[in-house]
Amino acid sequence: MPDPYGYSERYQPAKVPFAAVALLFLAVVGAAFLNSPYFLVERVEVVGARYLSEAEVLVMAGLPERANIFWVPVREVERRLMGAPRIAAARVRRWLPQTIVIEVEERDTVAYMPYAGYFVDLDAEGYAIALSEAIADPDTPLLVGVRPTYVAVAEQVRPDGPVRLGAMVGQALAARNVPMVSEIDVSDISNIVVRTTDGIRIMLGAAEGIESRLNVADSILASVREQGAKVDYIDVRVETRPVMGNQ
Repeated sequence: MPDPYGYSERYQPAKVPFAAVALLFLAVVGAAFLNSPYFLVERVEVVGARYLSEAEVLVMAGLPERANIFWVPVREVERRLMGAPRIAAARVRRWLPQTIVIEVEERDTVAYMPYAGYFVDLDAEGYAIALSEAIADPDTPLLVGVRPTYVAVAEQVRPDGPVRLGAMVGQALAARNVPMVSEIDVSDISNIVVRTTDGIRIMLGAAEGIESRLNVADSILASVREQGAKVDYIDVRVETRPVMGNQ
């Protein structure tokens, strides 16, 4: 029947471009593929943990079970991990198709401090990063000569002056890989004393310039041990005139 008013021309359905249809199809297929079981997390690797167990790191990370790998909030997981006193840095990576890799950098225990039947793990700045029932590393010294007045995990142990000083010495000893260190005694901050498990007392003097004197003491101690000499003390309070001997 003729259309004298031209309605059929005015109301013809619009043609959808083929490119738009193709893009929509690809988007739907892509979304279905990315959300398929192929990308469910099946494995989590923990790298860099020495003090913390893998199970402890996973609990701190709080990863959802069998989550889609693209939906794992990696930045949020990193923030959660770095909220732990032991962890200095954390990085979470996706390893397609089904693996999450957690890399952590831990704060080292540079000294233990006896406290209320436990041992406080101190980091290099004198912060409490853990409480231990026993000393886990025999090469990590005890900090003695100061009574803690305030201890809270993730906070500076007080009195902070002597504690920080002892932690600094512990860090310096660890950096030099000095073995068989038993105690760091800060009872007299004008003469810090390090004791070894083989019975040698090392008198370091005051805090100022102690790094340099530690180098001298480390060299002498290594020589004494290499030669099997019997020495009771090493005195490097005057760096240019070190003394060693027996009492």
